[in-house]
Amino acid sequence: MLMLLMFCMGAINLEAQVGSLAPDEVEALLEVATQLGKKGWNRNMKLCNDTILPPKPDADNKVVCNCSFPGGVCRVIAIYLKRQDLDGTLPKAIEKLPHLKHLDLWANYLSGNIPPEWANTKLEFLCVGVNRLTGKIPSYLGRITTLSYLSIQNNMFSGTVPPELGGLVNLENLTLSANYLTGELPPALTNLTGLKELRLSSNNFTGRIPDFIQSWKQLDRLEIQAGGFTGPIPSSISLLTNLTDLKISNLLGDGSEFPNLESIAGIQDLRLSNCNLSGNFPIYLTRMAQLKVL
Repeated sequence: MLMLLMFCMGAINLEAQVGSLAPDEVEALLEVATQLGKKGWNRNMKLCNDTILPPKPDADNKVVCNCSFPGGVCRVIAIYLKRQDLDGTLPKAIEKLPHLKHLDLWANYLSGNIPPEWANTKLEFLCVGVNRLTGKIPSYLGRITTLSYLSIQNNMFSGTVPPELGGLVNLENLTLSANYLTGELPPALTNLTGLKELRLSSNNFTGRIPDFIQSWKQLDRLEIQAGGFTGPIPSSISLLTNLTDLKISNLLGDGSEFPNLESIAGIQDLRLSNCNLSGNFPIYLTRMAQLKVL
């Protein structure tokens, strides 16, 4: 009986370890919390509260873990801390979570800039939008080549877009809107041939919308509203035949005739406000069956 009891207790103890977060990642998460200004996390609580990626859209305060590693040990693969009133800085300790794929810190009060340590991660989804981040967009972001989604919108980033972002060859969504970005877009961005969504609105860019937008043939959504660019709208926009949403506004400089969009048959939302357009209204728009907003 005693041997049986000891065996059962050992089995219970083993089960408690299986499915637990690796100790080094517990410490890393607590360090992340300290740097973010996140309250309430401690070693005695279950820090992993989901094992599904991606979680539901309302996942505002969640750590997602993968517990299929050898021995049943769990590893952090996603952190969602949206609308948590965090007032710290972007955590350098993210580097200590080697399996982290998703990081969403949208709508907080985080300050500073993106730490250089993040260049060593394998992030696929990175959102730090709607915070108080400042400085230039760091060039080392271009080293996170696993990124497919990058959003830094609604911050206070300034300076030019670093050409190193052209190294993010797996990028599908890039959102730089509502910052203080200046200068022209670097030609290196032509390498982002997999882009499906690009948002550049509410910045202080200069020069024309570059003709190399024709390289982004997978684009589904393009938003350049009050971005600071000068007209005219490049004729090469007609090559973006996968567009469903096209929003361009407040172009500076001389105007132009309405761009030829006849080849973009699936467009649903077309907004070309304050672009100094002239000439005849394109009759082909009346035949675009998918168009909902004009």
